[in-house]
Parts: sequence; C-alpha cells; structure tokens
Amino acid sequence: MSFLENTRKPSGLGGRLMVSMMNLGHRPLADWGFQFLDVPADGAVLDCGCGGGANIAQLLKRCPGGTVKGVDYSAVSVEKSRAVNQKAIREGRCA
Repeated sequence: MSFLENTRKPSGLGGRLMVSMMNLGHRPLADWGFQFLDVPADGAVLDCGCGGGANIAQLLKRCPGGTVKGVDYSAVSVEKSRAVNQKAIREGRCA
C-alpha cells in the first residue's frame, strides 16, 4: 500500500502518521463547518468516519452535558480517536 492510500483506509505505521496529519490538516475546514452546526448542550452525536478523533473532541466541547459516539472502518483511526478522547471515554461521554 502506498502512503497516499492511507487517506482512504489508514493502516499500519503510514496510517498512524496519516490520521495524525489529518487531525491537524483538516482543522481549518472543520472549524469553518462547525460554525454552522448547532449542537444542544445535552446532545447525542454520531461522528461517522471519525478519523483521528479531533472532531469528536470538538463535539464534546460543544455538548458538555451530552455524548458523542464515533465509528470508522479503519482500526488505526479508531485507535487514534480513542487515544485523543480517552478522558471522555472514561467519563462515559464518548464511545
């Protein structure tokens, strides 16, 4: 697998690097999109294709009394997302 194929379904070392880069590189676009999103403080949110978990972290901030669940078909993405949001997972606010 080429490094760029990790943009589709991250795996292995290249995939771990890719999801970290995505968390940083996609931030400006995610910030732009979040300005149009109204999430209730006690909302229940699903992030489909959670990637590296950066958007889950932002969603958790936007709904401090709510929960956020993330799904992704890449085990590397799920692993990174869990690491980024481990405190919220321990608190039962994130899965």
